[in-house]
Amino acid sequence: MRHPKGTLDAATHARIDASLKQLKTCARVLQPVIVTFSDELHILRRLLYKAKNEHRASLFWRHATEMRRYAVRVEQLSLPSLVDSLRYSFFAEGPQQSSKVLKGPWTHFPDKPLVSSVLRRLGDSLTLIRKMHERLARIYQTFAVAMQSGAFIQLILTLAAIASRMSSLVSELADAVHQTSDTVQDIFVSLHQPLVASQSDSRKSQVCDHRRDVPASVHDDADVGVPISREDHLPTRYDSENASHTERNTVVKRTSEPIRHKSKKKRKRDEIDDIFG
Repeated sequence: MRHPKGTLDAATHARIDASLKQLKTCARVLQPVIVTFSDELHILRRLLYKAKNEHRASLFWRHATEMRRYAVRVEQLSLPSLVDSLRYSFFAEGPQQSSKVLKGPWTHFPDKPLVSSVLRRLGDSLTLIRKMHERLARIYQTFAVAMQSGAFIQLILTLAAIASRMSSLVSELADAVHQTSDTVQDIFVSLHQPLVASQSDSRKSQVCDHRRDVPASVHDDADVGVPISREDHLPTRYDSENASHTERNTVVKRTSEPIRHKSKKKRKRDEIDDIFG
């Protein structure tokens, strides 16, 4: 989905302009490298097709097929088309998108998922390209060792030349993809980081406005309690001495009083007591 340019912060327009110009330069670098790489892959396919019945069981043939497998994967990435799709997303949708549209000023900008998906694909492509560059170096060494025997020297020499040429192209392609990935990263930050910052600023302003709207009576009429004077309740030294002296006198008085035993009342004798004595 695309959004009009007017809905974007005007402060980011200059940064996006510079990033789109850099992205155009990256697309121009990628296109000839991919075309030359496709030509080398076409030659490799023809060689493998003609000699597969004769050299299928050879060791160098396995490395040649591995080189073709990596080359096919890199070609299927369609890196120029991927970069152009991102560039077209900054312009209005039309029935047919042509290169003439890219010459004018950008009028729209894409959503976050589109830019992030392009950035993720560029990262995966860079990983594959670097892995292929590493494997091509080992494959070339294998071809160099196989040439020492002198058997099938013309075929192995041609395969070694293709491996060397592809390694050089893959190195250039890795640099171009890395630069393209950095440019897309700048576009991603320019498009979506100001939106996040503006949302956080709006939330802070809402909180401040809410605090300002609270009436002052809520804070002024709050019950803060009655101040308590601690001096009235703290016992002095004189009071403590009087209290201890009073307690001692009470104890002495209680101990000095004689203990009085209550005399038991004599029960009156009745007739039954007189009978039994």
